[in-house]
Amino acid sequence: MINDNDDDVPLLNDNDDNEQFITEEDSQPNVEAVFVVTFDVKYGNIIEFQMPEKEHMLLSGVEYKAIPSGSHHINQDFVYFRHENKYGLACLARADITNDDDGSALSVIDQSQRGMRIKSVGILTSSIIHIQSYLSLLQTEARIYLSQASANYDGLKRLLIRQEQPISVPASIYDSLFAQFIQQFGASIFPLSRLILLGKRILFYSRSPIGPLCNAVYFTHIINQSVNPLFLITIADLSMLNNEQSYIGCTTERIFKEKTHIYDVFIDCDNQIVFHTNDSILQSIVKITRHDYNRLKKTLTLNSFINIGNHLSRLLNQLSQSNDNKQMTKENFHSIDLHQHYDRLFLNEYIRIHHIPNVTIRNPSSIFFPVSPCCSCCLDFN
Repeated sequence: MINDNDDDVPLLNDNDDNEQFITEEDSQPNVEAVFVVTFDVKYGNIIEFQMPEKEHMLLSGVEYKAIPSGSHHINQDFVYFRHENKYGLACLARADITNDDDGSALSVIDQSQRGMRIKSVGILTSSIIHIQSYLSLLQTEARIYLSQASANYDGLKRLLIRQEQPISVPASIYDSLFAQFIQQFGASIFPLSRLILLGKRILFYSRSPIGPLCNAVYFTHIINQSVNPLFLITIADLSMLNNEQSYIGCTTERIFKEKTHIYDVFIDCDNQIVFHTNDSILQSIVKITRHDYNRLKKTLTLNSFINIGNHLSRLLNQLSQSNDNKQMTKENFHSIDLHQHYDRLFLNEYIRIHHIPNVTIRNPSSIFFPVSPCCSCCLDFN
Protein backbone atom coordinates (compact mmCIF):
# COMPACT_ATOMS: atom_id res chain seq x y z
CA MET A 1 0.00 0.00 0.00
CA ILE A 2 1.06 3.59 -0.60
CA ASN A 3 2.09 5.56 2.46
CA ASP A 4 -0.31 8.45 3.12
CA ASN A 5 2.68 10.76 3.41
CA ASP A 6 3.30 10.22 -0.29
CA ASP A 7 0.07 12.12 -0.96
CA ASP A 8 1.15 15.15 1.05
CA VAL A 9 2.61 16.99 -1.92
CA PRO A 10 2.65 20.77 -1.52
CA LEU A 11 1.07 22.92 -4.18
CA LEU A 12 3.40 25.28 -5.97
CA ASN A 13 3.32 28.81 -4.65
CA ASP A 14 2.05 31.49 -7.02
CA ASN A 15 5.23 33.42 -6.31
CA ASP A 16 7.44 30.62 -7.62
CA ASP A 17 7.16 32.12 -11.08
CA ASN A 18 6.72 35.67 -12.24
CA GLU A 19 4.86 34.40 -15.30
CA GLN A 20 1.26 35.45 -14.81
CA PHE A 21 -1.17 35.45 -17.67
CA ILE A 22 -3.61 38.02 -16.29
CA THR A 23 -2.75 41.41 -14.87
CA GLU A 24 -4.77 44.56 -14.30
CA GLU A 25 -2.44 46.41 -16.66
CA ASP A 26 -3.31 44.32 -19.70
CA SER A 27 -4.80 46.42 -22.49
CA GLN A 28 -8.46 46.32 -23.36
CA PRO A 29 -9.55 44.31 -26.39
CA ASN A 30 -10.22 46.45 -29.45
CA VAL A 31 -13.89 46.13 -30.47
CA GLU A 32 -13.99 45.55 -34.22
CA ALA A 33 -17.69 44.81 -34.73
CA VAL A 34 -21.01 44.94 -32.88
CA PHE A 35 -24.19 43.07 -33.70
CA VAL A 36 -27.71 42.15 -32.59
CA VAL A 37 -29.18 38.73 -33.38
CA THR A 38 -32.84 37.79 -33.01
CA PHE A 39 -35.02 34.75 -33.61
CA ASP A 40 -37.52 34.87 -36.46
CA VAL A 41 -40.10 32.09 -36.74
CA LYS A 42 -39.86 32.02 -40.56
CA TYR A 43 -36.12 32.44 -41.02
CA GLY A 44 -34.65 31.21 -37.74
CA ASN A 45 -31.76 33.16 -36.23
CA ILE A 46 -31.03 36.36 -38.14
CA ILE A 47 -28.66 39.30 -37.76
CA GLU A 48 -30.96 42.30 -37.43
CA PHE A 49 -28.13 44.81 -36.96
CA GLN A 50 -24.40 44.86 -37.45
CA MET A 51 -21.69 47.45 -37.67
CA PRO A 52 -19.57 47.62 -39.79
CA GLU A 53 -22.18 46.81 -42.41
CA LYS A 54 -22.01 43.43 -44.14
CA GLU A 55 -20.48 45.06 -47.22
CA HIS A 56 -17.39 45.72 -45.10
CA MET A 57 -17.41 42.71 -42.75
CA LEU A 58 -19.18 39.40 -43.27
CA LEU A 59 -20.66 37.96 -40.08
CA SER A 60 -22.30 34.95 -41.67
CA GLY A 61 -22.64 32.19 -39.07
CA VAL A 62 -22.46 34.50 -36.07
CA GLU A 63 -26.25 34.27 -35.70
CA TYR A 64 -25.97 30.58 -34.80
CA LYS A 65 -23.18 31.15 -32.28
CA ALA A 66 -24.94 34.11 -30.62
CA ILE A 67 -28.10 32.05 -29.97
CA PRO A 68 -26.88 28.50 -29.32
CA SER A 69 -29.07 25.46 -29.78
CA GLY A 70 -31.32 25.04 -26.75
CA SER A 71 -31.41 28.74 -25.83
CA HIS A 72 -35.17 28.88 -26.32
CA HIS A 73 -35.61 27.23 -22.92
CA ILE A 74 -33.63 29.70 -20.80
CA ASN A 75 -34.02 33.41 -20.00
CA GLN A 76 -30.42 34.54 -20.18
CA ASP A 77 -26.98 33.29 -21.11
CA PHE A 78 -23.65 34.39 -22.52
CA VAL A 79 -21.39 32.72 -25.03
CA TYR A 80 -17.82 33.02 -26.29
CA PHE A 81 -17.08 31.88 -29.82
CA ARG A 82 -14.67 32.16 -32.73
CA HIS A 83 -15.44 33.86 -36.02
CA GLU A 84 -12.59 33.36 -38.45
CA ASN A 85 -9.56 34.88 -36.64
CA LYS A 86 -11.64 36.92 -34.18
CA TYR A 87 -13.19 36.24 -30.78
CA GLY A 88 -16.82 36.93 -30.03
CA LEU A 89 -18.84 37.54 -26.90
CA ALA A 90 -22.63 37.64 -27.04
CA CYS A 91 -25.19 38.02 -24.26
CA LEU A 92 -28.66 36.58 -24.74
CA ALA A 93 -31.95 37.59 -23.18
CA ARG A 94 -35.29 35.82 -23.63
CA ALA A 95 -38.77 36.55 -22.34
CA ASP A 96 -42.28 35.23 -22.83
CA ILE A 97 -44.63 37.50 -24.75
CA THR A 98 -47.50 38.73 -22.62
CA ASN A 99 -51.19 38.75 -23.52
CA ASP A 100 -51.56 42.46 -22.83
CA ASP A 101 -50.80 44.85 -25.66
CA ASP A 102 -49.12 47.66 -23.73
CA GLY A 103 -47.06 48.90 -26.64
CA SER A 104 -43.86 47.19 -25.51
CA ALA A 105 -41.97 44.57 -27.45
CA LEU A 106 -43.06 41.93 -24.95
CA SER A 107 -46.77 42.41 -25.63
CA VAL A 108 -48.54 40.44 -28.34
CA ILE A 109 -47.33 42.25 -31.46
CA ASP A 110 -46.60 39.23 -33.58
CA GLN A 111 -48.26 35.91 -32.76
CA SER A 112 -45.73 34.17 -35.01
CA GLN A 113 -43.01 34.54 -32.37
CA ARG A 114 -44.23 31.37 -30.63
CA GLY A 115 -44.93 33.16 -27.39
CA MET A 116 -41.39 34.39 -26.78
CA ARG A 117 -38.84 36.96 -27.85
CA ILE A 118 -35.05 36.47 -28.00
CA LYS A 119 -32.27 38.99 -28.48
CA SER A 120 -28.52 38.45 -28.40
CA VAL A 121 -26.14 41.40 -28.38
CA GLY A 122 -22.44 40.92 -29.03
CA ILE A 123 -19.03 42.14 -30.06
CA LEU A 124 -16.09 40.83 -32.08
CA THR A 125 -12.52 41.51 -31.04
CA SER A 126 -9.05 40.33 -31.99
CA SER A 127 -8.04 39.68 -28.36
CA ILE A 128 -9.47 37.36 -25.73
CA ILE A 129 -7.75 39.19 -22.86
CA HIS A 130 -10.24 41.11 -20.71
CA ILE A 131 -13.15 40.40 -23.04
CA GLN A 132 -15.09 39.71 -19.82
CA SER A 133 -15.06 43.45 -19.19
CA TYR A 134 -17.91 43.78 -21.72
CA LEU A 135 -20.12 41.13 -20.13
CA SER A 136 -22.18 43.41 -17.89
CA LEU A 137 -22.62 46.05 -20.61
CA LEU A 138 -23.82 43.52 -23.19
CA GLN A 139 -26.19 41.88 -20.71
CA THR A 140 -27.77 45.27 -20.07
CA GLU A 141 -28.03 46.02 -23.79
CA ALA A 142 -29.68 42.65 -24.47
CA ARG A 143 -32.40 43.33 -21.88
CA ILE A 144 -32.95 46.81 -23.35
CA TYR A 145 -33.39 45.51 -26.89
CA LEU A 146 -35.66 42.76 -25.63
CA SER A 147 -38.14 45.28 -24.26
CA GLN A 148 -37.98 47.85 -27.07
CA ALA A 149 -40.77 47.89 -29.64
CA SER A 150 -38.52 49.85 -32.04
CA ALA A 151 -34.78 49.27 -31.75
CA ASN A 152 -32.29 52.06 -31.17
CA TYR A 153 -28.72 50.96 -31.80
CA ASP A 154 -26.99 54.20 -30.80
CA GLY A 155 -25.42 52.65 -27.69
CA LEU A 156 -23.75 49.90 -29.69
CA LYS A 157 -22.65 52.35 -32.38
CA ARG A 158 -20.97 54.54 -29.80
CA LEU A 159 -19.18 51.51 -28.38
CA LEU A 160 -17.65 50.83 -31.79
CA ILE A 161 -17.10 54.32 -33.19
CA ARG A 162 -15.88 56.09 -30.07
CA GLN A 163 -14.33 53.02 -28.50
CA GLU A 164 -16.06 53.74 -25.20
CA GLN A 165 -14.24 51.05 -23.28
CA PRO A 166 -15.44 49.67 -19.93
CA ILE A 167 -13.10 49.82 -16.97
CA SER A 168 -10.46 47.09 -17.08
CA VAL A 169 -11.38 43.93 -15.24
CA PRO A 170 -9.43 43.69 -11.96
CA ALA A 171 -7.53 40.47 -11.30
CA SER A 172 -9.92 39.75 -8.41
CA ILE A 173 -12.74 39.24 -10.95
CA TYR A 174 -10.74 36.50 -12.63
CA ASP A 175 -10.12 34.93 -9.23
CA SER A 176 -13.89 34.88 -8.67
CA LEU A 177 -14.57 33.35 -12.10
CA PHE A 178 -11.85 30.78 -11.52
CA ALA A 179 -13.37 29.90 -8.13
CA GLN A 180 -16.67 29.21 -9.94
CA PHE A 181 -14.77 27.02 -12.41
CA ILE A 182 -13.26 25.03 -9.51
CA GLN A 183 -16.67 24.69 -7.86
CA GLN A 184 -18.23 23.42 -11.09
CA PHE A 185 -15.57 20.78 -11.81
CA GLY A 186 -14.36 19.87 -8.33
CA ALA A 187 -11.62 17.23 -8.35
CA SER A 188 -12.26 16.69 -12.09
CA ILE A 189 -10.22 19.82 -12.72
CA PHE A 190 -7.02 17.78 -12.19
CA PRO A 191 -7.58 15.13 -14.88
CA LEU A 192 -8.79 18.01 -17.04
CA SER A 193 -5.52 19.86 -16.45
CA ARG A 194 -3.60 16.70 -17.35
CA LEU A 195 -5.47 16.48 -20.65
CA ILE A 196 -4.84 20.13 -21.47
CA LEU A 197 -1.11 19.79 -20.70
CA LEU A 198 -1.03 16.83 -23.09
CA GLY A 199 -2.57 19.05 -25.78
CA LYS A 200 -5.55 16.80 -26.41
CA ARG A 201 -8.73 17.56 -28.37
CA ILE A 202 -11.23 18.26 -25.62
CA LEU A 203 -14.95 18.88 -26.09
CA PHE A 204 -17.29 19.88 -23.26
CA TYR A 205 -21.01 19.22 -23.57
CA SER A 206 -23.98 20.61 -21.67
CA ARG A 207 -27.46 21.80 -22.39
CA SER A 208 -27.95 25.55 -22.17
CA PRO A 209 -26.88 27.70 -20.45
CA ILE A 210 -23.47 27.38 -22.07
CA GLY A 211 -21.79 30.37 -20.38
CA PRO A 212 -20.15 28.34 -17.56
CA LEU A 213 -18.55 25.99 -20.08
CA CYS A 214 -17.27 28.94 -22.11
CA ASN A 215 -15.52 30.05 -18.92
CA ALA A 216 -14.11 26.52 -18.58
CA VAL A 217 -12.68 26.74 -22.10
CA TYR A 218 -11.18 30.11 -21.27
CA PHE A 219 -9.37 28.92 -18.14
CA THR A 220 -8.18 25.59 -19.51
CA HIS A 221 -6.71 27.40 -22.50
CA ILE A 222 -4.76 29.66 -20.12
CA ILE A 223 -3.20 26.56 -18.51
CA ASN A 224 -1.76 25.58 -21.92
CA GLN A 225 -1.92 28.44 -24.38
CA SER A 226 -0.71 26.28 -27.27
CA VAL A 227 -4.12 24.57 -27.30
CA ASN A 228 -6.55 26.28 -29.68
CA PRO A 229 -9.57 27.75 -27.81
CA LEU A 230 -12.58 27.28 -30.10
CA PHE A 231 -15.23 28.07 -27.46
CA LEU A 232 -18.76 27.30 -28.72
CA ILE A 233 -18.86 24.66 -31.44
CA THR A 234 -21.89 23.95 -33.61
CA ILE A 235 -22.58 21.22 -36.13
CA ALA A 236 -21.49 23.68 -38.85
CA ASP A 237 -17.95 23.41 -37.45
CA LEU A 238 -17.72 19.65 -37.98
CA SER A 239 -15.52 19.78 -41.09
CA MET A 240 -13.22 22.32 -39.45
CA LEU A 241 -12.70 20.02 -36.45
CA ASN A 242 -11.36 17.29 -38.74
CA ASN A 243 -8.22 19.40 -39.21
CA GLU A 244 -7.69 20.42 -35.57
CA GLN A 245 -4.78 18.66 -33.86
CA SER A 246 -5.32 20.22 -30.43
CA TYR A 247 -8.29 22.23 -29.21
CA ILE A 248 -10.64 22.95 -26.35
CA GLY A 249 -14.29 23.72 -27.09
CA CYS A 250 -17.85 23.36 -25.83
CA THR A 251 -21.21 22.56 -27.37
CA THR A 252 -24.92 22.24 -26.58
CA GLU A 253 -25.35 19.61 -29.31
CA ARG A 254 -25.14 16.09 -27.90
CA ILE A 255 -24.80 14.55 -31.34
CA PHE A 256 -21.09 15.40 -31.13
CA LYS A 257 -20.60 12.53 -28.70
CA GLU A 258 -21.13 10.15 -31.62
CA LYS A 259 -18.45 11.92 -33.72
CA THR A 260 -15.57 10.16 -31.97
CA HIS A 261 -13.10 10.97 -34.75
CA ILE A 262 -13.09 14.69 -33.97
CA TYR A 263 -12.19 14.56 -30.27
CA ASP A 264 -9.90 12.70 -27.88
CA VAL A 265 -12.09 13.25 -24.83
CA PHE A 266 -15.77 14.18 -24.66
CA ILE A 267 -16.67 15.62 -21.24
CA ASP A 268 -20.37 15.47 -20.36
CA CYS A 269 -21.08 18.28 -17.89
CA ASP A 270 -24.87 18.15 -18.05
CA ASN A 271 -25.60 16.62 -14.65
CA GLN A 272 -22.19 15.55 -13.39
CA ILE A 273 -18.69 15.61 -14.88
CA VAL A 274 -18.14 12.41 -16.90
CA PHE A 275 -15.13 11.81 -19.18
CA HIS A 276 -15.65 9.72 -22.32
CA THR A 277 -12.70 8.46 -24.39
CA ASN A 278 -11.86 5.41 -26.47
CA ASP A 279 -8.13 5.78 -25.78
CA SER A 280 -7.03 3.21 -23.16
CA ILE A 281 -4.18 5.40 -21.88
CA LEU A 282 -6.44 8.43 -21.52
CA GLN A 283 -9.05 6.29 -19.75
CA SER A 284 -6.50 5.86 -16.96
CA ILE A 285 -5.22 9.45 -17.04
CA VAL A 286 -8.72 10.91 -16.55
CA LYS A 287 -9.39 8.87 -13.42
CA ILE A 288 -9.57 11.02 -10.28
CA THR A 289 -6.89 9.85 -7.84
CA ARG A 290 -6.51 10.14 -4.09
CA HIS A 291 -3.82 12.76 -4.70
CA ASP A 292 -6.32 14.79 -6.76
CA TYR A 293 -8.78 14.82 -3.87
CA ASN A 294 -6.03 15.89 -1.49
CA ARG A 295 -5.03 18.73 -3.82
CA LEU A 296 -8.63 19.95 -3.88
CA LYS A 297 -8.42 20.62 -0.14
CA LYS A 298 -5.66 23.18 -0.67
CA THR A 299 -5.86 26.72 -1.95
CA LEU A 300 -6.04 26.69 -5.74
CA THR A 301 -5.49 29.69 -7.98
CA LEU A 302 -5.25 30.10 -11.72
CA ASN A 303 -1.56 30.95 -11.54
CA SER A 304 -0.95 27.78 -9.51
CA PHE A 305 -2.06 25.76 -12.53
CA ILE A 306 -0.08 27.92 -14.94
CA ASN A 307 3.01 27.44 -12.79
CA ILE A 308 2.61 23.66 -12.75
CA GLY A 309 2.86 23.58 -16.54
CA ASN A 310 5.79 25.99 -16.52
CA HIS A 311 7.68 24.02 -13.86
CA LEU A 312 6.99 20.69 -15.56
CA SER A 313 8.39 21.88 -18.89
CA ARG A 314 11.41 23.49 -17.24
CA LEU A 315 12.24 20.47 -15.08
CA LEU A 316 12.06 17.99 -17.95
CA ASN A 317 14.22 20.19 -20.15
CA GLN A 318 16.81 20.48 -17.37
CA LEU A 319 16.85 16.73 -16.83
CA SER A 320 17.12 16.12 -20.57
CA GLN A 321 20.15 18.41 -20.87
CA SER A 322 21.81 17.22 -17.67
CA ASN A 323 25.18 15.48 -17.87
CA ASP A 324 24.43 13.43 -14.78
CA ASN A 325 21.10 12.10 -13.56
CA LYS A 326 18.32 12.12 -16.17
CA GLN A 327 15.87 10.16 -14.04
CA MET A 328 12.67 11.55 -12.54
CA THR A 329 12.73 10.90 -8.81
CA LYS A 330 10.04 11.10 -6.17
CA GLU A 331 11.45 14.49 -5.16
CA ASN A 332 11.19 15.71 -8.77
CA PHE A 333 7.54 14.69 -8.85
CA HIS A 334 6.81 16.50 -5.58
CA SER A 335 8.59 19.65 -6.77
CA ILE A 336 6.01 20.06 -9.55
CA ASP A 337 3.01 18.94 -7.47
CA LEU A 338 2.75 15.55 -9.15
CA HIS A 339 2.64 12.12 -7.53
CA GLN A 340 5.20 9.43 -8.31
CA HIS A 341 2.56 6.68 -8.44
CA TYR A 342 -0.63 8.38 -9.62
CA ASP A 343 0.92 10.67 -12.27
CA ARG A 344 3.46 8.26 -13.70
CA LEU A 345 1.42 7.32 -16.76
CA PHE A 346 0.57 10.98 -17.42
CA LEU A 347 4.22 11.98 -17.27
CA ASN A 348 5.28 9.14 -19.57
CA GLU A 349 2.69 10.33 -22.08
CA TYR A 350 3.82 13.96 -21.68
CA ILE A 351 7.44 13.00 -22.38
CA ARG A 352 6.39 11.00 -25.44
CA ILE A 353 4.12 13.68 -26.93
CA HIS A 354 6.60 16.50 -26.38
CA HIS A 355 9.54 14.44 -27.67
CA ILE A 356 11.71 15.02 -24.60
CA PRO A 357 14.84 12.86 -25.03
CA ASN A 358 16.78 10.82 -22.47
CA VAL A 359 14.51 11.37 -19.44
CA THR A 360 13.44 8.22 -17.59
CA ILE A 361 11.22 7.68 -14.55
CA ARG A 362 12.42 5.76 -11.52
CA ASN A 363 10.24 2.74 -10.80
CA PRO A 364 8.11 3.19 -7.67
CA SER A 365 8.34 0.57 -4.95
CA SER A 366 4.61 -0.17 -4.82
CA ILE A 367 1.61 -0.72 -7.03
CA PHE A 368 -0.66 2.11 -8.14
CA PHE A 369 -4.37 1.76 -7.47
CA PRO A 370 -7.04 4.16 -8.73
CA VAL A 371 -9.47 5.62 -6.21
CA SER A 372 -12.04 2.89 -6.94
CA PRO A 373 -9.96 -0.17 -7.85
CA CYS A 374 -11.49 -2.99 -9.82
CA CYS A 375 -10.13 -5.86 -11.85
CA SER A 376 -10.37 -3.90 -15.10
CA CYS A 377 -8.80 -0.60 -14.12
CA CYS A 378 -6.01 -1.40 -11.61
CA LEU A 379 -2.66 -0.53 -13.11
CA ASP A 380 0.73 -1.93 -12.13
CA PHE A 381 3.52 0.53 -12.81
CA ASN A 382 6.31 -1.70 -11.55
